[in-house]
Amino acid sequence: MLEEKTVDRNQIIGFVLIALILIGMSWWASNQEESIEQVKEKSLVESSIVEFSDRALSNTSLFLEEENSSLDTNNYLVSAIETYVLENEKVKYTFTSLGAQISKVELKDYNDYRGEPLYLVNGRHKIEGANKGVFSGLIEKDIDGNQSLSMENNLTQWTFTLGSGYGLQWFLTVPSVESVSLKWKQDGIRHEKSVTNENQNTTTYFFEAEDEKKDYLKNGRDDDDIASDISWVAHKQQYFSSIWTSDKPFSSVQLSTTTPPIDDSSHTRQFRSIMNLEGDEGGVTASGLIYHGPNQYLELKSFDKHFDEIIPFGWGIFGWISKGLVVPMFNAMEGFGWSYGLIIFLMAFIIKLALSPLTFASYKSMAKMRLLKPEMDELGEKYKDDAQKKQQETMLLYQKAGVNPLGGCIPQLLQFPILIAMFRFFPASIELRQESFLWATDLSSYDSIFNFGHWFSIPFYGDHISLFTILMAISTFLYTRFNNSMTPSSNNMMQQQMMIIQYLMPIMLLVWFNNYASGLSYYYFVSNVLIFGQQWSIKKFFINEDKLRAKIDATKTKGGKQSKLSRKMNEMMEAQKDTGNRRARRLDK
Repeated sequence: MLEEKTVDRNQIIGFVLIALILIGMSWWASNQEESIEQVKEKSLVESSIVEFSDRALSNTSLFLEEENSSLDTNNYLVSAIETYVLENEKVKYTFTSLGAQISKVELKDYNDYRGEPLYLVNGRHKIEGANKGVFSGLIEKDIDGNQSLSMENNLTQWTFTLGSGYGLQWFLTVPSVESVSLKWKQDGIRHEKSVTNENQNTTTYFFEAEDEKKDYLKNGRDDDDIASDISWVAHKQQYFSSIWTSDKPFSSVQLSTTTPPIDDSSHTRQFRSIMNLEGDEGGVTASGLIYHGPNQYLELKSFDKHFDEIIPFGWGIFGWISKGLVVPMFNAMEGFGWSYGLIIFLMAFIIKLALSPLTFASYKSMAKMRLLKPEMDELGEKYKDDAQKKQQETMLLYQKAGVNPLGGCIPQLLQFPILIAMFRFFPASIELRQESFLWATDLSSYDSIFNFGHWFSIPFYGDHISLFTILMAISTFLYTRFNNSMTPSSNNMMQQQMMIIQYLMPIMLLVWFNNYASGLSYYYFVSNVLIFGQQWSIKKFFINEDKLRAKIDATKTKGGKQSKLSRKMNEMMEAQKDTGNRRARRLDK
């Protein structure tokens, strides 16, 4: 049988269709961000974050802005409504006596993408179910400096205590009821430059008490769920979260997230969570913690409530690598006060240094394959009409020369989990948020050397040019070309298809990464440059092709060395050959 030497037309069509689907998805996502950004430009003044006035009348109107409010303000005097403030160096809570509501939560160490104070709550937030009426309040401070706010009326008593860090302790007493349903309504405020990335990383998480595992609604999409025996519920945004816990698990929860109206450019998701607390004969007495703060791994882990699992480091081995290797290494370097650009460079250098034995093994295997290329070409010409015989003789050549045909691939596959772990680490790391390096003003978002969004947007690409993405794509292309130059060429259909995919990948990366975290593109660019340096060093100082050729010839003289993989492949081919011979004999009869 003649071996096919051209790329099958159906295969080309298949690859083109796959590329069109991926490009179409990128185009759709970019159009979504574009439409939202256009609305933002038109209504920036009108729809900027609702400022929650300290005046009592404004408190009343904002609290009643949603339908089906449980309060009837006609029964209360506006002059009776007061505000209370609990704050420390990290966070500032503002409460209103109307409904014992949290009306504002400001994180003091952070700003939003416009450089303005960052609020997790600033209107559009309400707790119903144990908050009817006007509450009287009293703030006290203990000897440790902790502030406590007691709010009560003839129906309910709330106590909120704020210590020195993040985390607001709450205590609730509602007498003479069997259960309480806390209806938590919150509209997530936009904080980041890329509203598309922020939306895609915003959803509701919850933690099952008995099974001790997290679950969550769909990211960036409308979704809902019902669960029971829940320790906590988190309204999680890209880099910040609002988490409500109960010391005694919620008996059941009803959760949903929805998309804000298209003309609302100041909010990312509408969170709605109903959390049920069971009581006893005397009523409902409950306590727990409310967290409003950053999605910083060590901060969340310090609460020992599995809060850190809301950070999307990836599942399985990818998450283990991120938490066990990448995060400790990053935090250790951060402790020296170095710039984040230098930290990313050093992380890439250390990881490449640790993986250098695998790189060396891969390069050496490719060098052996390249030295065998003339003999492989002879076999290809000799058995051009018998593909099976050619394959058998090629494997025999590998055996005699002591070469593993997959020796160059296996080391690369072993590095793959680290590659994916880094891909998940950078977009999830709040430490990079609003940190600048060179022309990138925010390593957690895209870098832009030219923004043409005011005039037009390029389909499939976006409205700006990310230089780190361009550098990463170019270095990936050069690395692919360098690797292919070291690999023996072949008319094998599979190898031709792989080469098409390899050369298509840098183009796809140019599209995909244009809106990704610039820190990630910078890391991949540095990694590619370091690989070039490694391979040049290996070729210059560690691999002598003349000695390698002599070693291959010596192995041939001794009869070769067959690996387990080669032996298994030979057995499979022999079995296939025997099956073909039996079939041929039956046909002859």
